[in-house]
Amino acid sequence: MHPVRKVILEILKREGHATVGELANRLEMAPVSVRHHLDLLIGDGLVYTPRVRRRSGAGRPQQVYALTPEANAYFPNNYRELAHHSLDALKNALSDDQFLAVMAQMAAEVAAKAPQDLQDLPPRERVRVVADFLTEQGYMAGCELGEREAILHTCHCPYNHLTQPHPELCHMDLILVSLLTGLEPQRIAHIAEGDIRCSYLIPLNSISADAHDASFETQGDLVHA
Repeated sequence: MHPVRKVILEILKREGHATVGELANRLEMAPVSVRHHLDLLIGDGLVYTPRVRRRSGAGRPQQVYALTPEANAYFPNNYRELAHHSLDALKNALSDDQFLAVMAQMAAEVAAKAPQDLQDLPPRERVRVVADFLTEQGYMAGCELGEREAILHTCHCPYNHLTQPHPELCHMDLILVSLLTGLEPQRIAHIAEGDIRCSYLIPLNSISADAHDASFETQGDLVHA
């Protein structure tokens, strides 16, 4: 990002809002140049104009500029470190079985967001819909559908930076794919092991009895598969 636009974001972050004139004074730039950078930031969805400020005397009202929620991504955060320490704390507080049960519960909570009629679909169509759902969840998923088996690919790991110290997250994804498809996936490629994607081989005749009602004990067995 252009250095001037970075400074504009920082000013708006600190002040909450500002007019072109106020930004021009802070940046020691001509207002027309500031407007140019603001227009670009608005085009990127990082800045918007929530209101206008009326002058105390004569003159046209001034537009006030502020950050959109999307602009927060351009500022430092410690989500990664917080997630890492939170998982460490859970491991220290829980037994191995209890920790795996938490992973299974997290998978079930994500699966509960899927279309309610998912298990009523034929297996091949179900895998296709699951790929679309996982894409919505940030996995960049796709699938290859054959007559007897399917391969479900997830090209992005939303928490890749956490999987090395916490491989249980990978098992959570395996549980999630099983819950969503109602089938029995086998991981055949793994981002955490250097592959470009995680891939799951799914026999289309391996319909589970009732994946969404599986107990944590059953899901724990899947974790160790």
